[in-house]
Amino acid sequence: MAYRAGMRFSVSLFAARHRRVLAAASAGLALTGAILLIRPPSPPTVDVLVAARDLTALSPVSTGDVVVRTRPADTVPDGALRPDTDPVGRSLTSPVLRGEILTRARIADPPADAYGADMVAAPIRISDSQAVALLHPGSRVDILAAAGDQLSADFGGAPAPPAETVVEDRPVIAVPGRSAESGLSAESGALIVVAVTGEEARALAGHAVADHLSFTITD
Repeated sequence: MAYRAGMRFSVSLFAARHRRVLAAASAGLALTGAILLIRPPSPPTVDVLVAARDLTALSPVSTGDVVVRTRPADTVPDGALRPDTDPVGRSLTSPVLRGEILTRARIADPPADAYGADMVAAPIRISDSQAVALLHPGSRVDILAAAGDQLSADFGGAPAPPAETVVEDRPVIAVPGRSAESGLSAESGALIVVAVTGEEARALAGHAVADHLSFTITD
């Protein structure tokens, strides 16, 4: 009888000890849950490019001007540049302060970027300023170059050779020479900006020195 009583006492003691352990564990879980309710989990984050120093719009972005930083997702503006974006060599539309997140709106697109990665914007002075009034951004033109001494043919000289086609079917990006504030006279011609390849831009620059440039509208 004493043995059985001892066994019952031992079992009761063992159960009591485990009840205390279970109670302590339950209390710990309850405390953890309360803490999680009071302190919610950290918000999601994203990696973005920020300015490593104060940047100016006067010079292109160079290596070391930007660094990757982690920011809360809800504080990142639309268009933020991610680490897989390479802004090196691109110009800024305005100054950027150190630590500021770079966005697509702060990166200036090359004027001819929409027409192809290999295209550049070439300013061309057209001899006939009145003809430029026929153009608008989006017009497509052929640019022709006539020898600079062609006027001699008008005074009984030898016939001038035909004009040479320098570039064909290129889009007009801007027509600044058409502006009333341009201050250009009819004799000085008018300026247009055309999207061309780098090789075509060099050819146009060569002809602009001694030749008269004109255009035909293709579209």
